Amino acid sequence: MDERRMANVDAREAAFPPQVGVSRGKQRTPDKWWTPIASLDYSSHLAHNIALTSFALGILAAAGLSTALVGGWSALGILGIYAAFVSLYHMCEYLSVAMYNPLRVSMESFMFQPDGEDGGYALAICVSLVEYAVEWWFYPGLKRPGLVTVIGFAVAAVGQVLRTLAMVTAKVSFNHYVATHRMTDHQLITHGIYKFERHPSYVGFFLWAVGLQVMTKNLVSAALFAMALGFFFCSRTVYEERMLVGFFGEQYQTYRKTTPSLIPVDIWAYVAKIDRKTNE
Repeated sequence: MDERRMANVDAREAAFPPQVGVSRGKQRTPDKWWTPIASLDYSSHLAHNIALTSFALGILAAAGLSTALVGGWSALGILGIYAAFVSLYHMCEYLSVAMYNPLRVSMESFMFQPDGEDGGYALAICVSLVEYAVEWWFYPGLKRPGLVTVIGFAVAAVGQVLRTLAMVTAKVSFNHYVATHRMTDHQLITHGIYKFERHPSYVGFFLWAVGLQVMTKNLVSAALFAMALGFFFCSRTVYEERMLVGFFGEQYQTYRKTTPSLIPVDIWAYVAKIDRKTNE
């Protein structure tokens, strides 16, 4: 009986290491009958972490859709659609990597902290929600749905489709982070959506993020999101294309000349070059 009990304890220890769970840091004893079910350590890509995160996103999506159905064509209903959009984005991010690039899937694939930044994305979401709540409370007429709402919804939907399609098309060649060295399975993708846009995932995220703010009529957040993301993606694409030229040489040079991008990479690179010379 004791051997069976100890075997069960060993199995729990293997499945839930001490650094994972709400009780991490506390000493374990064989007489504990319970096992922690919630992880606070997103560096551990364990089954219960994935399940709990997916469950939470599902709850958010269900709550958002229910609110949209109950609220109808109103400020409350639009807030529900906003919540459902955010949940769908994170689920698509993880699923796209898990299904088409499984060797690189991790808890970071949910993209709660893009590029490893600490709280910037969450802060942006909070700012947009605060703006919506404040304007709805003091100026309820401002949040009444209309043509702008429909346009914002359409832009956000197109952005989501663009980004997910980019990840599915690139498969193992897609990475959430800019690669500084070429992996053996990294190929230059020039077909599908990449035949028409060099950086569809960046354009997709920009449209998704700004489109949601337009949909909710968050004028301040829309302007801030557009400026912040515009600066970020312009800087990032200049650096990324420099890496890609190093990886693929003339092949990428030709692709860059024949395939356009909505991100003004060449203009930004030229401005950055002039700025560097001025500082020197």
